[in-house]
Amino acid sequence: MISQTEVGLYQALEHDPSVVIPGFELSHEFLHDPLFYQWTTPNHTLPLSIQSKRYYPTMPKLSIIVPIYNVENFLDQCLESIRVQTFKDWECLMFSDGSKDGSIDIMKRFAAEDDRFKVIEKQNEGYGATCNRGLDMAQGEWVCIVEPDDFIDPHMYENLLSAAHSDKGTVDIVKGSYWLYYDAQPPYTEALQNSNLSAFMPARQTDFTLEEFTAPFYHHPSIWSAVYRRDFLNGDNKASRKIRFKPIPGAGWTDNPFFAETMVLADRIVWTPGRYYYYRQTNPGASTFLKDFHLPFDRLRDMREFLESQHVSKDIMRAFYSREFDYVTSVIGEFGYDDKNPEIRKLIREVFESMDRDEVFLMPGLRPEFLDYYMDFMGESYDVKEHPAETNPDLSIVLLTKDAHSWIVDTLETYAAFNHLSCEFILIDEGSQDSTMNIADAFARKDKRFIVKMNAARSSGTGSGEHITLAEQMRQAIDNAHGTYTVFIPSNFTVGEKLLNACVIGAQKTHADVVLPDAGNVHCDYLLRKMRELHLPVPDESSKSPDALRGPIYGPFSSSDIPELAFASNLDYGWMRLYRTEFLKKNHIGASDADVATSLYGLGGEAMIAADSIAFLDLKNDWDIQDRQRQQVGSAFWLSLVKVIPYTSEPETVLPAVLEFGEQLRERQLFDTYEQGYLNAVLSAFMRDLRSRFTPEGIDSYISDYSDRVSKMLDIAHRGALYFYDTDAFNDFQKITLSGNLNRWLEERTLRDEDIIFMQDKTIRDLEASTRLRIGTYAVDAIKRLSPARLIAQAQAKARLNKRR
Repeated sequence: MISQTEVGLYQALEHDPSVVIPGFELSHEFLHDPLFYQWTTPNHTLPLSIQSKRYYPTMPKLSIIVPIYNVENFLDQCLESIRVQTFKDWECLMFSDGSKDGSIDIMKRFAAEDDRFKVIEKQNEGYGATCNRGLDMAQGEWVCIVEPDDFIDPHMYENLLSAAHSDKGTVDIVKGSYWLYYDAQPPYTEALQNSNLSAFMPARQTDFTLEEFTAPFYHHPSIWSAVYRRDFLNGDNKASRKIRFKPIPGAGWTDNPFFAETMVLADRIVWTPGRYYYYRQTNPGASTFLKDFHLPFDRLRDMREFLESQHVSKDIMRAFYSREFDYVTSVIGEFGYDDKNPEIRKLIREVFESMDRDEVFLMPGLRPEFLDYYMDFMGESYDVKEHPAETNPDLSIVLLTKDAHSWIVDTLETYAAFNHLSCEFILIDEGSQDSTMNIADAFARKDKRFIVKMNAARSSGTGSGEHITLAEQMRQAIDNAHGTYTVFIPSNFTVGEKLLNACVIGAQKTHADVVLPDAGNVHCDYLLRKMRELHLPVPDESSKSPDALRGPIYGPFSSSDIPELAFASNLDYGWMRLYRTEFLKKNHIGASDADVATSLYGLGGEAMIAADSIAFLDLKNDWDIQDRQRQQVGSAFWLSLVKVIPYTSEPETVLPAVLEFGEQLRERQLFDTYEQGYLNAVLSAFMRDLRSRFTPEGIDSYISDYSDRVSKMLDIAHRGALYFYDTDAFNDFQKITLSGNLNRWLEERTLRDEDIIFMQDKTIRDLEASTRLRIGTYAVDAIKRLSPARLIAQAQAKARLNKRR
């Protein structure tokens, strides 16, 4: 009787005659006739014919292929999970792909204890080539692959093979589900997570073809959670095509084309909902950690060429498009590559241009942000009109950008629609890791009012260049500004053309160095009193009706004229201030190192001190500013596609810039002059920062860093409530610092947040219940049922475009 060990050794020799097999010698006859082997063993001489394959009298039911490379930490668990399978009729072909660790010793130990395990040593070739050797050597009716850092359930192959039958045709694939497995990290124990495949596939056993049911094509290939009929892989399939892996060095994502070919060419696929495979996520050497961004795009290209050659259905192509979207977002999100890199953009464009545009808009369940990204990337979600540059504009609008992809189109479209205000738009970028500036470039190519300033990190094309600080970028922006006045606006805000035009008119009337449009007119009594003291002509407010769009102009003042207000208003108005551009340049005024885009307190403070004239504009009924930033927590974590503002994020902190400026006031011996206004700014900044933090860690850290210092500066117990302008901030500060009970303030804030959420939910419910929306939904559904696909796609595209306006 021929032992399984002898048969396995012969197979290795047949595949590669150079393999050295201890205990066996090549006969003299083989040297003269390569079609005939004769092995000499201590027990007998065994002639075996290559052509007739008579050397394998006991064929196993299942061949298990394990490609092994430097996985000694996990290999014992993997091979033991194979050894204890309740299904017994198998062979396990263990390939050492040039391993340099102790993996080979583990392999030999299992082979010595169980002759169903076969050891094949060879030079390193990579995952695909190694699996191909296994498929060529396998003798089982069915074959499968187990990756050596994973492990399997004891009943996996018993359950899969027992399901290998169908009344509708030949079963070529039996596929199960899998677990995402995480090793224990103290103080936790090991963890399991359900896979998307399990969540979206049927909860019962079923058989199908990919044409009938495309759902598997949306998910991870997970080729190792399946068994395959060997003859099917060897050419007994719809295309009479031998199915093998791409022989690419390393892992190379070669499972992707293999997955596509097997799923498309299978006669019947049986799905079993059991989760039998444990896919380890915590091996740092695994292929789940992408080291070369070309790999996903190369494999997508392989799959695309195969699918086109097979003329698959539109449903399958839509499923493949979804897979392409996932891979694009994984490269620039999950794996952290930068889609500003020209080479990555070229690869993404290759993917998107290969798609049938109409089919993209007809894809069921395509995430809206994916469609937005596609339209943005292909330039379809914004229509930039030609516009000449303004040679001597009245206003330079500096847009401060950082990771703004999810709103930058809306922002730039709003500004591009300006047609009355003489202006230019200077975009500076604080190291975005998304395609913000690529979209800005597209606007700048047509609308010459847009000027894109490139920073060093962006100029490398990889995001790896030296980072330029906000202060340095602001200096560049000011140097390149051509407008009579300049305003600095965070890119998530849009300011209406009427408001900016009113600000420019007010600035021109007063020739002010700094112009502050007043949203609430809360300090008008103080400003009027100061104007009377300075013998300035006091505006006649009685001539204005209560609903007038614009009120009087207060000033002009110097900062010393309004000491109690100067540096409180510097925070109150945040970034919404106009500066005479020549004034900024002449006085070398710029942002401080601690400044953030949402405040620019340091820049504003320097300007207020240096300004000969400061004007306040009463525009309380003409205040047109929108925050286009998405505030909700999205379900995706893709860095480039959705800019989410989750409660766990740390927002920009304004207080450091305020505190830094206070030190400058002391150095200049100006602190006593401006003390009240400045301390009001400290109080407002402290509470503004604290209110924007939601995690216990963030709150504790902020209070630990700043509470004692701010409490000592403000000394509210002695100064009292009348000293401070913001009563809400003052009351909250008392609760936090004087009562010693932070929980009371947190509970009140939570209740306020809940009230806001309840009101928003009610608004949404009322909208959903409205007759107008229900009729509109029915009309859209009817159009979809009755209209040709191309018209539906056009309507979808138009709807997406209109949504962004």
